[in-house]
Amino acid sequence: MTDVERQILLNQIAMLEVLIPLGSSGPEGTREILRRRYRESAELVRQHSPPKT
Repeated sequence: MTDVERQILLNQIAMLEVLIPLGSSGPEGTREILRRRYRESAELVRQHSPPKT
């Protein structure tokens, strides 16, 4: 993952953090969809981040 791709994902995560509280609740509500996307993006960043030393 390039630095630019990583920064895009981090920016996406920041936007999702702001949007999640505004979403509708329920099992298939906007809030749950945004949370799912948040988890997916965070996992991608974790997978492609250099190991901590």
